Amino acid sequence: MRAFESASRHENFARAADELCVSHSAISQHIRVLEDYLQVRLFDRLGNRVELTEEGRALRPRVGEAFEIMAEACAYAGRLSQERSISISAEPAFATRWLRPRLAEFRTANPDISVYLNAGWDQGSAQGSNADIVIYFESWLNETSYKLDRLFPIDGYPACSPKFLEENPAIREPSSLCELPLIHDNTRTVWRRWFSEFVPGSDAWKDGYVYTDLSLAIDAALDGEGIFLADDILCAHEIDSGALVKALPETIRCAWYCIAIRSERASDPAVQAFSEWITLSVKRGG
Repeated sequence: MRAFESASRHENFARAADELCVSHSAISQHIRVLEDYLQVRLFDRLGNRVELTEEGRALRPRVGEAFEIMAEACAYAGRLSQERSISISAEPAFATRWLRPRLAEFRTANPDISVYLNAGWDQGSAQGSNADIVIYFESWLNETSYKLDRLFPIDGYPACSPKFLEENPAIREPSSLCELPLIHDNTRTVWRRWFSEFVPGSDAWKDGYVYTDLSLAIDAALDGEGIFLADDILCAHEIDSGALVKALPETIRCAWYCIAIRSERASDPAVQAFSEWITLSVKRGG
């Protein structure tokens, strides 16, 4: 078929022989074998030259297309074997609000590394996770087999939408939050610690709206549903733009974001490049 493809393209056995680095007689023999197999004549021999028959003209584009498909498939397989890639599973709010906007910088600096980002992580399957890197809360990662390093802390303070603050002008001190709706991320634990620190004895933390995703909790605060413990990293855009405003200065350590690397990929250059990049990005305020 390769002999036919080349000969049909050139309509010349000698040129096909030169292209495929074989003899003229080898091309002729391959064509005869193919014609015998198909039971049709593919070339008319006209002295020292050849012409495609009607059957040969019908076969030529299909054979050419088949070889193009095979060449493309081989090239793709070759790229895969040379590709450097990393898979990352990250806490949804971190993935969407911090990491994704900055990945362009990493890709520009490392154009040969493909990054596959998943906004989420199945805590229950951490031991068998396929992710090379997991970025999540330290408390969620402590029980995994991943190598753990802290990235940055989340220090939260009461914040809300400007409209909510306008509607509740009595917010002056921590105790003024006792009668206001609270927005919880995943559990009521952090607000419980905040009230224990700043309003001892209050059980106001038991009320409010619980969202299982930090991004949903931030969106709820933006929509004016209540008071949320915001921070200056994940909520930087909302605070800087005025979409969220600090209601009180009292701040509490909510959590640590950590980067966890699968042990068998720890020495991989692509994984190391990403780990170094994100660490530096966090240090410089990313």
